[in-house]
Amino acid sequence: MRLLNKYYIDFVKYLSEENKEETFRYAMQLLKEISVMELYEEILAPALNSVVDEFGAFSKELIWREHVRSGIVRTIVENSYSFVLNERDNIGINHDENIIVLCPKFEEHEIGARMAADFFTIVGFKTTYIGANTPEDTLSLAVEKLKPKYISMSVTNYYNLIEAKRAIDRLRQKDNYSGEIILGGYAFVSDPQVYKRIGGDYLLSNFNEILKFSKGENL
Repeated sequence: MRLLNKYYIDFVKYLSEENKEETFRYAMQLLKEISVMELYEEILAPALNSVVDEFGAFSKELIWREHVRSGIVRTIVENSYSFVLNERDNIGINHDENIIVLCPKFEEHEIGARMAADFFTIVGFKTTYIGANTPEDTLSLAVEKLKPKYISMSVTNYYNLIEAKRAIDRLRQKDNYSGEIILGGYAFVSDPQVYKRIGGDYLLSNFNEILKFSKGENL
Protein backbone atom coordinates (compact mmCIF):
# COMPACT_ATOMS: atom_id res chain seq x y z
CA MET A 1 0.00 0.00 0.00
CA ARG A 2 2.90 2.34 0.75
CA LEU A 3 4.19 1.85 -2.78
CA LEU A 4 0.73 2.53 -4.21
CA ASN A 5 0.62 5.79 -2.28
CA LYS A 6 3.98 6.78 -3.75
CA TYR A 7 2.86 5.79 -7.24
CA TYR A 8 -0.29 7.85 -6.80
CA ILE A 9 1.63 10.94 -5.69
CA ASP A 10 4.03 10.67 -8.61
CA PHE A 11 1.20 10.07 -11.07
CA VAL A 12 -0.77 13.10 -9.84
CA LYS A 13 2.32 15.24 -10.24
CA TYR A 14 2.54 14.40 -13.95
CA LEU A 15 -1.21 14.61 -14.46
CA SER A 16 -1.55 17.98 -12.71
CA GLU A 17 0.99 19.37 -15.16
CA GLU A 18 -1.20 18.09 -18.02
CA ASN A 19 1.93 16.38 -19.31
CA LYS A 20 0.33 13.68 -21.44
CA GLU A 21 3.54 12.07 -22.62
CA GLU A 22 5.15 11.65 -19.19
CA THR A 23 1.86 10.68 -17.51
CA PHE A 24 1.28 8.01 -20.13
CA ARG A 25 4.78 6.64 -19.91
CA TYR A 26 4.65 6.51 -16.14
CA ALA A 27 1.32 4.65 -16.13
CA MET A 28 2.55 2.09 -18.66
CA GLN A 29 5.64 1.53 -16.54
CA LEU A 30 3.48 1.01 -13.47
CA LEU A 31 1.61 -1.79 -15.21
CA LYS A 32 4.82 -3.81 -15.12
CA GLU A 33 4.66 -3.68 -11.31
CA ILE A 34 0.97 -3.46 -10.34
CA SER A 35 -2.29 -4.89 -11.64
CA VAL A 36 -4.75 -3.18 -13.97
CA MET A 37 -7.22 -3.19 -11.08
CA GLU A 38 -4.79 -1.35 -8.80
CA LEU A 39 -3.93 1.16 -11.52
CA TYR A 40 -7.57 1.94 -12.24
CA GLU A 41 -8.95 1.97 -8.70
CA GLU A 42 -6.03 3.20 -6.61
CA ILE A 43 -4.42 5.67 -9.02
CA LEU A 44 -6.42 6.72 -12.08
CA ALA A 45 -9.87 7.16 -10.52
CA PRO A 46 -8.74 9.09 -7.41
CA ALA A 47 -6.36 11.18 -9.51
CA LEU A 48 -9.26 12.29 -11.72
CA ASN A 49 -11.43 13.02 -8.70
CA SER A 50 -8.66 15.16 -7.19
CA VAL A 51 -9.08 17.86 -9.84
CA VAL A 52 -12.20 19.15 -8.06
CA ASP A 53 -10.28 19.44 -4.79
CA GLU A 54 -7.44 21.18 -6.58
CA PHE A 55 -9.49 23.89 -8.30
CA GLY A 56 -12.81 23.91 -6.47
CA ALA A 57 -16.23 22.98 -7.79
CA PHE A 58 -16.97 26.53 -8.97
CA SER A 59 -13.62 27.37 -10.54
CA LYS A 60 -13.69 28.68 -14.10
CA GLU A 61 -10.69 26.47 -14.82
CA LEU A 62 -12.27 23.25 -13.59
CA ILE A 63 -14.04 22.18 -16.78
CA TRP A 64 -11.15 22.50 -19.19
CA ARG A 65 -8.69 21.05 -16.70
CA GLU A 66 -11.00 18.10 -16.09
CA HIS A 67 -11.43 17.54 -19.81
CA VAL A 68 -7.70 17.58 -20.48
CA ARG A 69 -6.93 15.18 -17.65
CA SER A 70 -9.83 12.91 -18.55
CA GLY A 71 -8.41 12.69 -22.07
CA ILE A 72 -5.02 11.65 -20.70
CA VAL A 73 -6.55 9.00 -18.45
CA ARG A 74 -8.73 7.74 -21.31
CA THR A 75 -5.61 7.23 -23.43
CA ILE A 76 -4.00 5.24 -20.61
CA VAL A 77 -7.06 3.02 -20.21
CA GLU A 78 -7.35 2.38 -23.94
CA ASN A 79 -3.70 1.38 -24.10
CA SER A 80 -3.98 -1.01 -21.17
CA TYR A 81 -5.95 -3.64 -23.06
CA SER A 82 -3.12 -6.13 -23.46
CA PHE A 83 -2.68 -6.05 -19.67
CA VAL A 84 -6.44 -6.54 -19.30
CA LEU A 85 -6.23 -9.71 -21.39
CA ASN A 86 -3.29 -10.94 -19.32
CA GLU A 87 -5.28 -10.39 -16.11
CA ARG A 88 -8.18 -12.34 -17.62
CA ASP A 89 -5.89 -15.23 -18.48
CA ASN A 90 -4.40 -15.20 -14.97
CA ILE A 91 -7.82 -15.29 -13.28
CA GLY A 92 -9.02 -17.99 -15.65
CA ILE A 93 -12.78 -17.46 -15.51
CA ASN A 94 -14.77 -17.86 -18.73
CA HIS A 95 -18.42 -17.00 -19.29
CA ASP A 96 -20.50 -17.52 -22.42
CA GLU A 97 -22.75 -14.59 -21.54
CA ASN A 98 -22.57 -11.24 -23.35
CA ILE A 99 -22.61 -7.99 -21.41
CA ILE A 100 -23.13 -4.50 -22.83
CA VAL A 101 -21.55 -1.58 -20.96
CA LEU A 102 -22.66 2.00 -21.52
CA CYS A 103 -23.67 5.35 -20.07
CA PRO A 104 -27.28 6.48 -20.46
CA LYS A 105 -28.39 9.48 -22.49
CA PHE A 106 -26.79 12.79 -21.45
CA GLU A 107 -24.14 11.06 -19.31
CA GLU A 108 -20.82 12.19 -20.75
CA HIS A 109 -18.55 10.89 -17.99
CA GLU A 110 -17.54 7.59 -19.53
CA ILE A 111 -14.22 6.67 -17.93
CA GLY A 112 -15.88 4.78 -15.09
CA ALA A 113 -17.87 2.77 -17.62
CA ARG A 114 -14.74 2.17 -19.67
CA MET A 115 -12.93 0.82 -16.63
CA ALA A 116 -15.93 -1.32 -15.72
CA ALA A 117 -15.91 -2.80 -19.23
CA ASP A 118 -12.31 -3.88 -18.70
CA PHE A 119 -13.20 -5.36 -15.31
CA PHE A 120 -16.01 -7.41 -16.84
CA THR A 121 -13.57 -8.61 -19.49
CA ILE A 122 -11.05 -9.59 -16.82
CA VAL A 123 -13.61 -11.77 -15.03
CA GLY A 124 -14.43 -13.59 -18.24
CA PHE A 125 -17.52 -12.00 -19.77
CA LYS A 126 -17.87 -11.26 -23.49
CA THR A 127 -17.95 -7.50 -23.17
CA THR A 128 -19.18 -4.87 -25.63
CA TYR A 129 -18.52 -1.27 -24.67
CA ILE A 130 -20.89 1.21 -26.33
CA GLY A 131 -19.80 4.44 -24.65
CA ALA A 132 -21.16 7.69 -23.28
CA ASN A 133 -24.50 9.39 -23.95
CA THR A 134 -26.24 6.33 -25.41
CA PRO A 135 -29.77 7.06 -26.73
CA GLU A 136 -32.51 4.55 -25.91
CA ASP A 137 -33.00 3.62 -29.58
CA THR A 138 -29.29 2.90 -29.97
CA LEU A 139 -29.27 0.68 -26.90
CA SER A 140 -32.37 -1.17 -28.13
CA LEU A 141 -30.71 -1.92 -31.47
CA ALA A 142 -27.57 -3.19 -29.74
CA VAL A 143 -29.61 -5.42 -27.44
CA GLU A 144 -31.56 -6.82 -30.39
CA LYS A 145 -28.32 -7.66 -32.20
CA LEU A 146 -26.14 -8.91 -29.34
CA LYS A 147 -28.82 -10.41 -27.06
CA PRO A 148 -26.81 -9.78 -23.88
CA LYS A 149 -27.64 -11.52 -20.63
CA TYR A 150 -26.47 -8.41 -18.75
CA ILE A 151 -26.51 -4.67 -19.37
CA SER A 152 -24.25 -2.48 -17.25
CA MET A 153 -24.98 1.26 -16.98
CA SER A 154 -22.60 3.74 -15.37
CA VAL A 155 -24.07 7.01 -14.06
CA THR A 156 -21.87 9.76 -12.64
CA ASN A 157 -24.24 12.74 -12.56
CA TYR A 158 -27.11 12.20 -10.12
CA TYR A 159 -29.47 14.09 -12.45
CA ASN A 160 -28.92 11.47 -15.15
CA LEU A 161 -30.51 8.76 -13.03
CA ILE A 162 -33.83 9.71 -14.63
CA GLU A 163 -32.37 8.86 -18.04
CA ALA A 164 -31.11 5.54 -16.72
CA LYS A 165 -34.61 4.78 -15.46
CA ARG A 166 -36.15 5.71 -18.79
CA ALA A 167 -33.70 3.44 -20.62
CA ILE A 168 -34.45 0.56 -18.24
CA ASP A 169 -38.21 1.09 -18.55
CA ARG A 170 -37.88 1.07 -22.34
CA LEU A 171 -35.89 -2.16 -22.26
CA ARG A 172 -38.37 -3.91 -19.99
CA GLN A 173 -41.65 -2.63 -21.39
CA LYS A 174 -41.10 -2.04 -25.10
CA ASP A 175 -38.15 -4.27 -25.91
CA ASN A 176 -39.19 -7.13 -23.60
CA TYR A 177 -35.63 -7.46 -22.34
CA SER A 178 -35.49 -10.32 -19.84
CA GLY A 179 -31.83 -10.07 -18.86
CA GLU A 180 -30.41 -8.36 -15.80
CA ILE A 181 -29.43 -4.72 -15.30
CA ILE A 182 -26.21 -3.84 -13.47
CA LEU A 183 -25.73 -0.28 -12.27
CA GLY A 184 -22.70 1.58 -10.96
CA GLY A 185 -21.11 4.99 -10.69
CA TYR A 186 -20.78 8.02 -8.46
CA ALA A 187 -24.50 8.87 -8.74
CA PHE A 188 -25.30 5.97 -6.39
CA VAL A 189 -22.88 6.91 -3.60
CA SER A 190 -25.23 9.11 -1.56
CA ASP A 191 -28.15 6.65 -1.82
CA PRO A 192 -27.03 3.14 -2.80
CA GLN A 193 -30.62 1.82 -2.72
CA VAL A 194 -31.71 4.07 -5.58
CA TYR A 195 -30.54 1.42 -8.05
CA LYS A 196 -33.55 -0.70 -7.08
CA ARG A 197 -35.98 2.18 -7.46
CA ILE A 198 -34.93 2.82 -11.05
CA GLY A 199 -35.17 -0.84 -12.02
CA GLY A 200 -31.68 -2.22 -11.54
CA ASP A 201 -30.95 -5.77 -10.44
CA TYR A 202 -27.44 -5.22 -9.06
CA LEU A 203 -25.25 -2.36 -7.87
CA LEU A 204 -21.55 -3.09 -8.39
CA SER A 205 -19.09 -0.47 -7.20
CA ASN A 206 -15.61 -1.96 -7.62
CA PHE A 207 -13.61 -4.81 -9.09
CA ASN A 208 -13.98 -7.11 -6.08
CA GLU A 209 -17.76 -6.88 -6.33
CA ILE A 210 -17.61 -7.60 -10.07
CA LEU A 211 -15.37 -10.60 -9.38
CA LYS A 212 -17.78 -11.95 -6.75
CA PHE A 213 -20.67 -11.40 -9.15
CA SER A 214 -18.90 -13.37 -11.87
CA LYS A 215 -18.38 -16.25 -9.44
CA GLY A 216 -21.99 -16.22 -8.31
CA GLU A 217 -21.00 -15.26 -4.76
CA ASN A 218 -23.17 -13.21 -2.41
CA LEU A 219 -22.43 -9.49 -2.57
